[in-house]
Amino acid sequence: MSSRVRASYLAAYAGVSAAIYYIFLWLPGLPAVGLPELRIELGASIAPILGIVLGPYVGFTAVLIGNIVKSLTPPNPYGMPFILAAPLSALGAGLLVEKKWKEPMAIMLVMLIASMITPPFNPIAEYWYVYMLAFFDKIAALLITPLAVMLFKKGSKYFYASLYMIFFIGRELDKAFGCFIFSLPIVYSGVFGISEVSVVRTLFMVNPVFYVVEYFIEAAIAFAIAIPLVKALSKAPGLMETLHLKYLKT
Repeated sequence: MSSRVRASYLAAYAGVSAAIYYIFLWLPGLPAVGLPELRIELGASIAPILGIVLGPYVGFTAVLIGNIVKSLTPPNPYGMPFILAAPLSALGAGLLVEKKWKEPMAIMLVMLIASMITPPFNPIAEYWYVYMLAFFDKIAALLITPLAVMLFKKGSKYFYASLYMIFFIGRELDKAFGCFIFSLPIVYSGVFGISEVSVVRTLFMVNPVFYVVEYFIEAAIAFAIAIPLVKALSKAPGLMETLHLKYLKT
């Protein structure tokens, strides 16, 4: 198959996937603790699937298109600042199944470092405990990123365990971006109308265990959908070559 034909197929698949992703975003979401205006989209848990099926960049684009359309129908000013969160999840998962761990790790590290200098966590020497409660799971995802790829390279013996880790890391990239964006004054004050940074710190400290459990559940949802989906797509003539599935051969 020529590169031009494959690009045409991928563009078509990206459009269809964006539409499917958009439909999933209408599933009931969970209210964000302390922020009734914002809901945590459980449908976004399929973003890593699009990353591994379509590839990191096409998957990123498909999820981004779905997010933009969802944020505009109807217009949702509270969701707009977080529009890149789920696409990063697709990007990270797609890169990890390509056995590229440095790029997702660098993206996570940049967000972790950038967050340190935002008002809720600055000075970090004083508010380190707020930072740790907000980001301990993201730091864990950062640390297991090379391990996930190492296990994925070993093939069938660790395939399912490593794939679940990849989904978890992908979702944590989403959450890290969300935490970083919310820690910016232009978002917590300008969009959500929170004038006191102490209130923002409190929100970051509330129910961190609840959110971590949610992230594990999201990764499990993606994992449960991905396994039969990948098996079905792999059996379809031509899709193994056209899509990103060659990296999932065990």
